[in-house]
Amino acid sequence: MTKKIKWGIVGTGGIAHTFAKALAILPDAELVAVSSRKKESAEKFAAEFNIPNTYIGADSLARDKNIDIAYISSIHPAHKSDTLNCLNGGKAVLCEKPFAMNGLQAAQMIDCAAKNKLFLMEAMWTYFFPAIAEIRQIISNGDIGEVRLVNANFCFNKEDDPLGRLINPILGGGTLLDIGVYVIAFTQMIYGKEPEKISSLAHICSAGTDEQCSMIFAYNNGAMASLNCSFRVESPCQAAVYGTKGYIKVPHMFFQPDKFLIKIGDQPEKEHSFQRLGNGYTYQAVEVMRCLREGKLQSDIMPWDTSRAFMNTMDKIRQQWNLIYPCEK
Repeated sequence: MTKKIKWGIVGTGGIAHTFAKALAILPDAELVAVSSRKKESAEKFAAEFNIPNTYIGADSLARDKNIDIAYISSIHPAHKSDTLNCLNGGKAVLCEKPFAMNGLQAAQMIDCAAKNKLFLMEAMWTYFFPAIAEIRQIISNGDIGEVRLVNANFCFNKEDDPLGRLINPILGGGTLLDIGVYVIAFTQMIYGKEPEKISSLAHICSAGTDEQCSMIFAYNNGAMASLNCSFRVESPCQAAVYGTKGYIKVPHMFFQPDKFLIKIGDQPEKEHSFQRLGNGYTYQAVEVMRCLREGKLQSDIMPWDTSRAFMNTMDKIRQQWNLIYPCEK
């Protein structure tokens, strides 16, 4: 019988609930601890998911010797400190996106994992969907020719209190860090490298963060990407990859795709559909546990250099807007 891998969760927000449900369907995963900044929140979360141990803060959870890996789902500015606490406490870490607030923080987190010889991965769950794996293979095979253009948008209309998570600068709010990381990750996956040139614009709301942004990426071979994010309009969250021989379109929720369309040459458009495992977060948990059992420090699918690339790209974009967060001052 396979030994269960024991998880602790840092944070008790919506995404923590989603991840706890993802773990629940995996027979080789056991959720044994949860931490929150508030005792009441940790206890309520523990009662909902039958978790035996509760803690106040990631540093307390990190001292639990019964935990193999911590899932960090706290607010964006806390990702670095919570990750470092857990790594220095001897725990492997799966950290939610955005991995950090900036590239410097990301480097410090990766250095800490390397020093402690512990597994660390950004929770870019999109990369582990079967549809994404097949899209990667199609592009690698050259079925749609040389990719020259990528389009992606992630938008929803969500009015948010200035003190709320989405736009509050103290909480690391803004479209770029919250949802822009997805369009950047999709583009990075297709081209396999950071853009050589970036042009971007943002509308900065009264709270001081970006509530809408557009980005154009350019590469030395002439390839480009057009990316849009917004908290103020509705969209199907589509993505498309255009090559010299055909194209791939993800018509809905490209960041958690269950299907895509492909057209090659004169052939009719063909749909590829996939059965989802659980709520979609399960795929990355399976990958993390595989890596732990194989003694890996990083995932081949979502390695440290990819997280570095995401953060470097977002740093360059924010520099164009002169957007600096309070935690960076």
